Amino acid sequence: MIEIQISNNVQASLPRELPSLENASVRHSWSAHSFAVGSHECLAVLERASGYVMLFFDLHQDDYQNFSRVWQLRVLTEAIAVADLQDEEVDALKQNMLADFQNVLVTDGVNHPVAPQLEKVKALVLAMAKREAKVPNQQMEEFRWGVILNDYAQRQTGISPYQKMQQQWQAMAASAQLSQLTAAPVPSPVLH
Repeated sequence: MIEIQISNNVQASLPRELPSLENASVRHSWSAHSFAVGSHECLAVLERASGYVMLFFDLHQDDYQNFSRVWQLRVLTEAIAVADLQDEEVDALKQNMLADFQNVLVTDGVNHPVAPQLEKVKALVLAMAKREAKVPNQQMEEFRWGVILNDYAQRQTGISPYQKMQQQWQAMAASAQLSQLTAAPVPSPVLH
């Protein structure tokens, strides 16, 4: 299960989605935070374990109403691009992630400290907006900014959030590929 915790400053109209929690365990925890960049709104969605951040600018009301789907499509796109996999590994990663996406829990409140990281993200986004004299208006530009932020972010244990998520997504693909291989039926020998 994926959990997205919504901070108090994210739009009130964002629907909370409560999937079946029977036998559920949260595999990935993200939190969503909103801040202004000039006259634009930036929604930063941070992955708890790695510090990886995804950026969304000026989402429309429809985007908020369908946020889990908007987020799912983006994270899948980013995972494929960041993981840098072979075709068969990409298919395995897609299947693994789509299985995780069966349950996305969107909840109020963030239950872990993110203030220092969020302040760094804000400062970097504001610096990039000033340098480029604009904010992204397309998904590819949002992704490009995210790559820069995730690679530039303060590295802990020698690797950046970008590298941490790359390793995580590569491991997911390898695990899914191994599961597919072990689940495939073994052909029985043909006797003549």
